[in-house]
Amino acid sequence: MVRHADKAPDVRTAAAPQPGRFESIVLPHLGAGFTLAMYLTRNTADAEDAVQEAVLRAVRYFPTLRDDDARAWFLTIVRRVCFTAYGTHHQGTEVISIDAAGPQLVDDRDQPDAATSRLQVQQRVRDAIDQLPPLLREAIVLRELQDCSYTEIATVTQVPVGTVMSRLSRARTRLAEMLHDVVDFGDVA
Repeated sequence: MVRHADKAPDVRTAAAPQPGRFESIVLPHLGAGFTLAMYLTRNTADAEDAVQEAVLRAVRYFPTLRDDDARAWFLTIVRRVCFTAYGTHHQGTEVISIDAAGPQLVDDRDQPDAATSRLQVQQRVRDAIDQLPPLLREAIVLRELQDCSYTEIATVTQVPVGTVMSRLSRARTRLAEMLHDVVDFGDVA
């Protein structure tokens, strides 16, 4: 008599997650998540807390990741944490610029006056981005700083691609107006 139970695969082994899969798929996007959180919360401590909470949620819901587009999936979680825990009107005591979100890239071969001039322009651009409303700011950050496609931005923000395009257009127009004396944007519309 042959027992069929002996030939059945071990379900626990087949359903077990692969070791290191989360680390290799999701963790490379922590920097992108922190940058987005910085722009949304405008506070270092809150951004760190939001990313930490997002990682905990990502671990918990990792089995729901359908494809390997972990960047959009993780940024969606970061965005939700920022908007639910800190809201768009959160006013922290320590407002921080994008300077804290990443290193400055300066060519050491430049003359000091050229480097200073470039740093001033970069600061004006950062200040202009910080003045944008949260939904326009997140669209610009995701597109121009995180290099997300329109489809990825639509996934992260849970809006149609047309809305993404509209927000980007409005954000670029406002930036062009604020920076008209600094940068020649050409025809923005």
